[in-house]
Amino acid sequence: MEEIRPQGTAARRLVPFMGGLSALGLLILVFSLALNISARTEGFGGTMFAVGGLGVVYLLLWQRNARLLAGSGLVGQRNLVGQTTTFQTSDVGRLLIATVIYSKNSTPQRVLYVLSPSGQALMMLNIRAWGDEAIAKVVDATGKSIEYRDAPISSREFKAEFPNAVSWAALHPTLLGGGIVVAALVLAIGIPIAWALLSKQ
Repeated sequence: MEEIRPQGTAARRLVPFMGGLSALGLLILVFSLALNISARTEGFGGTMFAVGGLGVVYLLLWQRNARLLAGSGLVGQRNLVGQTTTFQTSDVGRLLIATVIYSKNSTPQRVLYVLSPSGQALMMLNIRAWGDEAIAKVVDATGKSIEYRDAPISSREFKAEFPNAVSWAALHPTLLGGGIVVAALVLAIGIPIAWALLSKQ
């Protein structure tokens, strides 16, 4: 079975940006603690450091571990932590490429949906992230023809048409993003506190 690496360039371009964000946040946090600047500045620096650091870890893990799998009678995917899921090509009912709008403020995403005969999403592949060549290899392995939805469609409208194809996270990106921000803020608050406690020892 062929293992196909992500071929999109967006993730690689984001790594230095997120790394720079984390480094700048760390500098702000260190100088704020050293000069006894306001707690708000410490929190701001800690948030930048945490968000940037988590972003770098996520992107590096994705580039290192994420793979598409295509072989004789099988297709599948390996996620960023190395967990592999495969499907028999006989389990694939249809292939659909749609441009989905996940939220009002987000850029529409062109996605390949690999659907079972019952409409369940076996795989949802962001075409920009994986690249056209990688997507074509998966499509060829399934032996199915692609259906295209050219007009952008909201995630709620898409779910109404394909109830089993849209995940909770895709349908509620604002809540998911809010949860990530809360986690980052917890880290941002915890870092200065831990730093202050350790510096007193």
